[in-house]
Amino acid sequence: MKNLCYKYNRFLNFYQKYYFQFRKYTNLKAVLMQAENRTYAQAVECLNSLQSNAAVLKSIGKSNDRNSRSLPEMREFCQKLGYEPRDFDSLNIIHVTGTKGKGSTCALVESILRNFYSSRLFTSPHLVAVQERICLDGTMLSEEEFTKYFFECWDKLELNNLQQGDEDKQIKPGYFRFITLMAFYVFKKENVDVAIMEVGIGGEYDSTNIIEKPTVCGVSSLGIDHQRYLGETIDLIAWHKGGIFKANVPAVTIDQPPIALDVLKKRAKDVNAPFTQVETHTKESLGNINIGLAGRHQLKNASLAIELCRIWLEKHRNFKFSDERVPQEFVPGLAKVRLPGRSQQIVLEKYPKITWFLDGAHTLESMQVCADWFSETVIAKMDKSIERILVFNCTADRNGAEMIKQITSKNPYIHFDHANFCTNITFTTNQFKPDLQNNTIRIDENLNFQKTLAEIWPTLIPKSQTSDAHVFPTIQNAINWILEHCKESEREIQVLVTGSLHLVGGVMAVLEIDI
Repeated sequence: MKNLCYKYNRFLNFYQKYYFQFRKYTNLKAVLMQAENRTYAQAVECLNSLQSNAAVLKSIGKSNDRNSRSLPEMREFCQKLGYEPRDFDSLNIIHVTGTKGKGSTCALVESILRNFYSSRLFTSPHLVAVQERICLDGTMLSEEEFTKYFFECWDKLELNNLQQGDEDKQIKPGYFRFITLMAFYVFKKENVDVAIMEVGIGGEYDSTNIIEKPTVCGVSSLGIDHQRYLGETIDLIAWHKGGIFKANVPAVTIDQPPIALDVLKKRAKDVNAPFTQVETHTKESLGNINIGLAGRHQLKNASLAIELCRIWLEKHRNFKFSDERVPQEFVPGLAKVRLPGRSQQIVLEKYPKITWFLDGAHTLESMQVCADWFSETVIAKMDKSIERILVFNCTADRNGAEMIKQITSKNPYIHFDHANFCTNITFTTNQFKPDLQNNTIRIDENLNFQKTLAEIWPTLIPKSQTSDAHVFPTIQNAINWILEHCKESEREIQVLVTGSLHLVGGVMAVLEIDI
């Protein structure tokens, strides 16, 4: 009997061993077989499945436990793709953080350096299509390129799960982590002279901060944003932003609030990072160059970008610049830079009566900058021959009323005949454009918040003025109302779209604006 039990156990062990090997083999084969003929739409669908929903994000908040695990987990995912973080040192990275202006700074850096060498840019968020986030030599990945690289990364993680016996767990990074990993993967696969990496949120625990030896780190203007993750005060936020500084790597910033500047200096000193605060150029000191990005605030971003490029070229190409403040070699890049959805003015051929002013401002500080830009742009036409419409959206965790006041308190006062408030759902079918799918907010709560903003709109404008407020369940509803209204109006119409980059992207998708 004992011998029979022994033989049975041996048989059972043998069966289990080869059954699971066979199962693993067939699963691996299935994954590989499905790799062919997959589409961009399928890639976006898979990517969207990695989004956290609003309830999960609310529970995470400023969890120290979550923060402490973020970078170790990111390094593990890198290893599953076949890389160690030190492998990315060869990308000659320029790492940029900040509250506002970091996207513009990255675009300026990329535009300048592209006139010298092959450049790669990782930025976020996207406006209309997710492949905007990864650019090669100034051009976003095509749908075919994005699909190819996306599934190469996706399959490597799938196969790793299967090989580790984790096929039922489906362990994968979240949305932003995956895109960050994919950017590193793409940049390693392509021939890269320089990679410009924009931080997502913060810096200390951001997914991009697995970078070990960047060439230079930059910090754009700091302000209050993402308090749930970074803290309620400017010094706490500055601490997170300074988390990207590395030993013996130059750290560069522009003028900051004094408390924030002190924190940045201390963070640099703690890791022995040479620290520089650059002066903001004037229009004259730039040689009256017309920067390709609109607005006076771009002088700050250009000043930071110029210094980042100067440091990079001196280190990697042994360029020696003269004493002139702006190297002439930088002028083409400064003039030709483009960044859709930021201080952008558009007239579409099919709607010639409407001028669209698009700005993804989403903080109090950036909204003030938006208001300055819009005011300066339209001031020449302040007569009654112009009709103005505001299209606005922001989430309930932001101070929407104060953001709107930045526009309505401008002097001289800019009158809006209508204010359209809407959710970030793209289409009237109650569907997002797949690239703009956003699970991080509750749509019902967002719609209620837009109703609240519409109710208080009359209190945000001078008592002597009247203006109609409207609420729409989708972006397309809000835009369709404007297009119908335009048919009835004999006046020229100016539309300011602001409050959220997601809103601006949705408007561009509805209007089919080619970015």
